[in-house]
Formats: sequence, C-alpha cells, structure tokens
Amino acid sequence: MVTVTDTAPGAWGSLREAWRERYLWPKLGTRVLIKLIWGTKLGAWWLVLRPVMDTLGKALIFGGLLTVGAPGGLPYFVFLLAGLIAWRLFDRIILYATRSFDRYRTLMTSLDFRLLLVPLSSAAFPLVEITVYIGVFAGAILFYLVLQGELFLEIGPDSLAAVAGLGILVTAGCGLGFWTSVLHGKARDVRFIVRYALEFWLYLTPIVYPLSAIPPFYQNLASANPMTAPVEMVKLGLIGNGDVRLYSAMWSVAFASIAFVSGLWFFSREARSSVDIHGPDDEEEDE
Repeated sequence: MVTVTDTAPGAWGSLREAWRERYLWPKLGTRVLIKLIWGTKLGAWWLVLRPVMDTLGKALIFGGLLTVGAPGGLPYFVFLLAGLIAWRLFDRIILYATRSFDRYRTLMTSLDFRLLLVPLSSAAFPLVEITVYIGVFAGAILFYLVLQGELFLEIGPDSLAAVAGLGILVTAGCGLGFWTSVLHGKARDVRFIVRYALEFWLYLTPIVYPLSAIPPFYQNLASANPMTAPVEMVKLGLIGNGDVRLYSAMWSVAFASIAFVSGLWFFSREARSSVDIHGPDDEEEDE
C-alpha cells in the first residue's frame, strides 16, 4: 500500500497544497532525470542526443527527401526547430506525466508529500529536453547568420507571442497529463494509446509543414486543432513567421483551460485509487 499525504478537499485545495510544497519539486524532478539515464552507457549525453536526432531525422525526411519548404525564405531546419520546441514541450509533459506513478512509486513509500506533485514533478525531463531544443535552435540561428549573413530570429513585440503560446501548451499538457496519469494506473494500455495518439496529433499540427502549404479549406480545419494556434504563436515569436488566427487562439485558450480544470478535478477524485491498484514499480522505458 502506498503512503502519501491526503490531498486537501477539492481540486483547488489540492493545487494549493502542492504549491505550498513546491520546495520538493527540484528533488522529485531530479529523480526523474537520474532514473531515465541510469545504467545507460552514454548517460547524460542522451539528454542532448534525443532532441538532436529527432530534429535531424525530420529535417532529412521532410525537408530533404520530401522537399517541404519553409515560408518567407526561412531555412527549413530553423522553421522545423521552432515548431518542435513548441510541440515537444506539450507532448513530453503528457508522456512523462502518464507514467509518473511508475517512476515515483518507490519514493512515495518513504517520503510524505502531496500526490499532485507526482505528475507536476515529472515535467523536469521535458523542461531539460526543451532547453536542449532551444540550444540547437540558437546554434542553427548562429550558423545561418554566419553562412548567409541574415538573422532568422524575431526580436520585438511579437516575441511575446512565443511566451503566450508556450503557456497555453504547458497548461494543456499538464491538464491532459493529470487525466492520463490516473488512467494509466487503472489500465496500462493507456501509455501506448497516448504515445501513438500524440505522434498522430503531431502530423495534424503544422510543425513539419507550414499552415500556408495546405489548401484553404483544410487550413480552416487545421485551425480547429487546439494545438495549431499555440504552435503558430511560438513560431511567430521565435522566427517572425506564424499564422495566428483570433478564433483559433481563443479556442486553444478555452481547450487548455478546460483540460487543466477538468484534469485537476479528475486527479483530485481518482488519483488515490489509481495509486492503490498500481502494480510493482515498472522500470521499462518506452518514451
């Protein structure tokens, strides 16, 4: 039986108590990082290699073999990185929150902390991985500045759009992660469903291709995707090239808000029962 501190009554009470214990976030987050690289030959190098291989692979397939172009004369590699920074923050938060009870189960038997800290602290790896993506993006910007003498970086008021877009993505990711972390405790199949659903969702979102490259009718459908607007906001803020539509942005904010509030409510009601029915600590990693 797992021993954790009882959550405060209600969703907002649970969030309030987790905020009071925020000093535990670094310790819990560090555990995720250590567990993911423990026993590997390359160790911490995997934190760098995964984003680099992800970006190079997609750039080779879509920018090279399929000759997908970037708008406004942008290098495709820079365009792709701007979209991946946004998307990987969103999907990694969900993926690691989904299996957060597996990774923290042993720790939960020896420490006393709020259960909501488990999926929240699992965001440590996504934050580190996004930092690497940003580092690769900065390197690409400098490379093309030297090679072409042009700075493919947005510096100005539009840069704030990237902050807003990332905020929407984090909110939506945490909300959906609250749902999937609990559901995974009830059915282990959830992690596989989530993984493939997110990969499919990636290709429905204008990341490896620009929104302007698809016919007008399908652009309207793409704008109904709640992840389209925040991704386009990040691209607008980073490279000055993003198609942000007001109705799409409003829908994205509404979606993220609903996902977060409903996920918090569901987590506060069902998380304890999910922990109680969990099996032994699962060390298998498939992210």
